[in-house]
Amino acid sequence: MSSASFLSRFRILLLGLSVCAGVIMYKLASFQFDESLKLIAVEPSKVEVLRPPRGNIYDRHGQVLAMNTVYYELGIDYDRVRYRDYNDDDVIDDQERQSALESVALKLARELGQPYEQVAHLVTEATNPSGEPLKHKIIISFVHSDMREVLQASIDDEYDLELRCLSLSPVLLRTYPNGSLAAHVLGLVHYNQIGYYGVEDYYNDILSGDTIKAVQPVVPFDVEMELQADLGADIYLTLDREVQFATEQVLANSLTEYSASAGTIIVANPNTGEILAMASMPNFDPNDVDALLNKPPYTWHNPAVSDQFEPGSVFKVLTMAAALQSGMFVPQSTYLDTGHFEYGGILINNWDGRAWGLQDMTGLLSHSLNVGAATLSTTLGPQQYYDYVSAFGIGRLTNVDAAGEEPGHLKRPGDPDWHDADLATNSFGQGVATTSLQMITSISAIANGGAIMHPHLLLEVHDGDAIYSSQPQIMGRPVSAEVAKTLADMLAESLAQETKLALVDGYSLIGKTGTAQIPMPYGYDPERTIASFVGWGPADDPQFIVFVKLDAPTPIWGSMTAAPTFADLVRRLVVLMDIPPDNMRRLAANLE
Repeated sequence: MSSASFLSRFRILLLGLSVCAGVIMYKLASFQFDESLKLIAVEPSKVEVLRPPRGNIYDRHGQVLAMNTVYYELGIDYDRVRYRDYNDDDVIDDQERQSALESVALKLARELGQPYEQVAHLVTEATNPSGEPLKHKIIISFVHSDMREVLQASIDDEYDLELRCLSLSPVLLRTYPNGSLAAHVLGLVHYNQIGYYGVEDYYNDILSGDTIKAVQPVVPFDVEMELQADLGADIYLTLDREVQFATEQVLANSLTEYSASAGTIIVANPNTGEILAMASMPNFDPNDVDALLNKPPYTWHNPAVSDQFEPGSVFKVLTMAAALQSGMFVPQSTYLDTGHFEYGGILINNWDGRAWGLQDMTGLLSHSLNVGAATLSTTLGPQQYYDYVSAFGIGRLTNVDAAGEEPGHLKRPGDPDWHDADLATNSFGQGVATTSLQMITSISAIANGGAIMHPHLLLEVHDGDAIYSSQPQIMGRPVSAEVAKTLADMLAESLAQETKLALVDGYSLIGKTGTAQIPMPYGYDPERTIASFVGWGPADDPQFIVFVKLDAPTPIWGSMTAAPTFADLVRRLVVLMDIPPDNMRRLAANLE
């Protein structure tokens, strides 16, 4: 290569480098006029909270119960508002700014298809409650993706810069695709992506992942940080969406049919403690957070675990279990029922005021006799009776994985509010407080050979590639397998005599009704009751246990309201759970 050619190429290269250097110097010099870089002198960085998407919630079959949906916030940056005849680097006075804001509002109203006055109020209000000017404000909290595309196109319009003061930022919103289904179980998530009530609260740490506070530089040519928060894990619940839907539908029908003010139904597997459905009404829609914020907090709590009540005659199942386990009574034991029983200074009557004469233990259950139950508890004595009842978990938390559980209340000798008469009245569920979950959990021991299983809602946690499964846990064995089998047979025999409305053709079922008075500040409500029913089946192979509670129904009796509600639900359960009638199951077993 000749020296002349080399010098020529060198000059060209030098010229190119000079041009590049000039462009860079120009860009650097122009930065001092950039409005955004004025912030660097006083705020070289900002703290951002990196909150990862919450994990989804599924039912036991993988049906989505809670998920995240991307929406957009539409905000306005008041420092970027410009009058139409001015450039970005010009200063405008207050009158021109107001005119510019009105113009922004007019164009935005057209895009949104909303009245100008409504949009103008949002756009032109540029001060906080203290009268100080705002730099930025969210105009619309939730913009759907289709509208977002329209607005973004207008903001980016290179021929019309007036809307450049607007910005769209993605936000995650917790959504519940099934509406109010299982709302009390799920709880809700506020705009801060924190769970409140239900499993959203109880498993908030698992669902929300790790939140990171990151220092984010605002210098435009600085290297962007690569921080990422750990994603929230997905959880699978023991709930069956179809069973939950059927349970809520049956409950809603019963509230209407019997004019009840509220109600709760729980469906569980007595062998594992898995909760298949947990329904309470009145209900709410966790999607409508704005409306919920204007309601009292008790709207959101779960009555199945939070509401305490006197259970009434369903409690006689536990009293009879204690009597049989003590060995002081057997199914053939008898007593003379005179219709009245005096103890601790009070007179106890049967629910119908009748004297039923000589009765055995099955007759006591069949006729739901208060006098008989009081005879059992007072014969056992306070120490023995309360020890047995406590062994069933009454007066203690079940520690279910749902927020807001209450322990109920069981008075014992030595407590300041206990009286001798309580030993008699507690035997038929009066003067003792329980929750619906506590009742179904304790009585499930009779359906499960004497073992109480820990009630739970969590089935699995899916954290990336890792899967963590919950395992059934025994809480205790308050009675032997022999006593559980004996009592189950007694309840099966007595149910047909107590109320045929709880029976379902083709299926052998076991259960007990309850009708409880509602305590008032001075005595009991003379008209309203809480009607209940607990039952399970099939009798020879229990696959479900159901607890029904209806508040203030008409008629007032559990045998006429809660019992038929149980039967209505069982007719659906056997289909949804694929449980053949007794004769078909026995035939299949014989063929095997």
